[in-house]
This record gives sequence, C-alpha cells and structure tokens, in this order.
Amino acid sequence: MKRFMCLLVVLTAGIVVFTAELPGQGQRPVAFTRAVIIDGNGGAPIENGTLVVRGEKIEVIGAAESVQIPANAEVRDLAGRVLMPGLADMHVHLVGGWDGISADLLGYQRYLNALLYAGVTTVLDAGNVQPFIIQLRNEIAAGRLVGPRIYCAGAIVDGADPDWPSISYSVTSLEQVPQIVRRLKADRVDIIKVYVGLSDRMIMALVQEGRRNSLSVLIDQGHRNGSIDLVFAGISSFAHVPDVPIFSLYSPEAIKFMKQRGVMFTSSLAVIESFSRQRLTDLTFLEHPLIKDTIPPNFLSELRAEARRELEPLPQGHDSPLERFKQRSINAKTLFDTGFVMAAGTDSPYPGAFLGESIHRELELLVEAGLRPLDAITVATRNGAQWIGASKEWETLESGKLANLLVINGRPDRKIQDSRNIEVVMQVGRILDRKKLKLNPETDPGFHPVSQVSLEK
Repeated sequence: MKRFMCLLVVLTAGIVVFTAELPGQGQRPVAFTRAVIIDGNGGAPIENGTLVVRGEKIEVIGAAESVQIPANAEVRDLAGRVLMPGLADMHVHLVGGWDGISADLLGYQRYLNALLYAGVTTVLDAGNVQPFIIQLRNEIAAGRLVGPRIYCAGAIVDGADPDWPSISYSVTSLEQVPQIVRRLKADRVDIIKVYVGLSDRMIMALVQEGRRNSLSVLIDQGHRNGSIDLVFAGISSFAHVPDVPIFSLYSPEAIKFMKQRGVMFTSSLAVIESFSRQRLTDLTFLEHPLIKDTIPPNFLSELRAEARRELEPLPQGHDSPLERFKQRSINAKTLFDTGFVMAAGTDSPYPGAFLGESIHRELELLVEAGLRPLDAITVATRNGAQWIGASKEWETLESGKLANLLVINGRPDRKIQDSRNIEVVMQVGRILDRKKLKLNPETDPGFHPVSQVSLEK
C-alpha cells in the first residue's frame, strides 16, 4: 500500500499535463477585441486593436476597424488591457533548485509550471543532463507534458576538469571533438554550449565541426566573454555581456566585423545581480505571486537564510560583483544601442533569480540600464526568436505566427513592472488555466534538491 501511495503522489504531481488547458480551446477561432496590442517589434502599440487566433496561429491582427471577426469566433473583450507576445528566456538551466548549485530533476513540473505561470512560453536550456533535457523537450513538443517550448544545448562542452561535471562533456584532445558533436547532433540539440576550460584551438575545432553539422557555438568563458579572439575563432553568440567597457574592448572596426559576423549576446543581468546580492537586501519581492504561487516554501526559507549569511572577503584585486553588475548593465545598453542582437536571458536559477519570475526582473533591469520599456519587451520576445533562428515562427504578434501571447492588466510599455500583471497565457493557440499552474504544497511531492560540485554556472 505504501508503494501504491508513493506512485499515486508522483502521478498526481504530473496531472497538470491533462488539465492545464481550459475546456473548449482549439475548437473555434478566438478574437481578442478592444486590446492595446504590443507586437514585440518595438513600435508604438495599437491602442484599439483586434487579434484573431485560429488553431495554433494568429490569423489576423490590426486596428479594430480593419479586422473582420469570424462569425463563429469566441470573442474576448479586453477592455483596454494589453495583449503582447509570450516571453522568451534564452538562458536557463532546467536542472531545478533555487541556488544555482543544486539539482532537482524529479521536480521538473514545478519549474515548467512556474515558467508558464510567469508568461514564459519559450526557453533555451543552456546546459543540462543531456538525456533529461532531450526527453523534456520531446514530451512538451508531443503534447504529453505541459511546459514552455524548449530549445537546448544538451551537455556543456568543457575542458579536462569541467566546472559542472554532471552536465558536461570533458574534452582533452582534438580527436574527441567529432564524436562529441555527432552525439549532440544525434540528439538534435539546437546549439553547442562551450565553457571556460577550452583553449581557442579546441573552440575552433568545435566551431568547424559544428558547421559541418549545422550547429553554431554559444560560449561562456567568464572574463573572456566578448573577446574578439573568440569571435575570430568562429563562435556565434556569447552567453553573457562582457564585464569591461564595450568601447575599451572593441574598436569601431571590430564592432563592424562582429556585426557582419552576426555575433549575438544574451543579457543575463539577473544572474549577476544575484551574485552582487543587491536584490537580497530587501526580501519583500518574495511575496510577489509569481514567486509565492510557484516556489516551494522550504526554498524561500533557505533563501532567507542565505540572505543573512556573511560572505568571505574578496581576494585582493578582484572586482566586486556589484561593480561587475553595474558595468554589465552599462554594456547591455551599449550593445543594444550599437545594433547587436541581444536576447533576454536570466541564467536562472540562482539566489533571487527564480525560473519564471526572473524574466520580469530581467526586463526591469534592462529598463534600469536605460532601454525603453518597449525595447526591453522586444529583447525578451522578437530578439529571442531571432537569436535562435526562428523569427518566422514565433514571439511577435503577426499574422501566420504561433499564437503565444499574454493578456496584461496594465501598461508595460509605460511601466515595465506591469508585465507581471498576467491575466491570460495562451500557448500555441490554447489558453492555459493558470490556477492549475500554481504550486500546491499539499500535493507537491516535496522533492529535495541534491548538490552539484561546481564553481559558477
């Protein structure tokens, strides 16, 4: 009987797979009327717009007087609420947990639900246990599991002593490169993630082998992020913006060369804010529904204890995390203004950067860095699709694109914090029941994360 009850608890944890969609969805067109439409392209909103969804896609969008509503449509009067694209977090790690150094693979549904509850309809997992993330991706794509659409890098490719051994391929010779890329290709990963322990020669070999297999290289090399040498090696994108001033790092000729190469960045300000512990000085943000409704209570207790922990002094000559955070914020604005494609990424989870809620914090940090709210929204929608090569398919509100959209009570184009006021999440044409995405401590199995031996993700 005990074994049966344990099995029942585990099965119950996944029952949202069958109930997260509201009854009747997908049977007839849905027309959103009297909406303020933010399409994700950065332009002024349509103040009185109509958008029609048929099946999985947006059929028509425009000013109210220009759109004919199908006779059999289900009409949803938004009465001036905002309609905007679903959000894309292009740097997460779905190993779970909250502190960045633990894994909770059994609690995957917690994190998938938290992302959808926060309006995140697309993610890029930038390093994980490869069979695990491939299965999650495949089951969501097949409709047997509820979660945001997952793009993934599979396992990280690192050197002889990887920082994250449980989620990494360790490369010690050039002869290993073709076999590792073949493994990644066989699992249909979307990009190769390269980490700090590899030489430029190894990186060039991975780039060349990746090209033979139609895979580009995303890189995180710590203090070398943004290095022009890595651009010459052939990488396509950086997982973080640099820590040093942009115009001391690049000459005008270098910027021109990088833009010609199509080099891209993810913003990931939320994670460096976590390292700076700036957010942990006032924990009232833990009461926000995007956190309170999705995060296990014991995680929040552990975070409160972490916020009280005294840190060891930094070694002499090291920049403080707060100074790094300030410089990255300046650099994010500079990269955007200079015309680089920058997608929103959070590197969640880390203390104070939770899967789901942290994308809204990322938006706020981008605006604090100097971007207009509409530009920050573009970074977290259109640019994510452009970053992964899916611009024709999702994350702007345009006819023919997948219907991933949010209804917001507020004006995030004027006050970015209003992006948190989510009333409706539509994923691929289906409106989700957000109540069923909330964490229920009484039915949650209560899985406890386990530690990973690591330095910094």
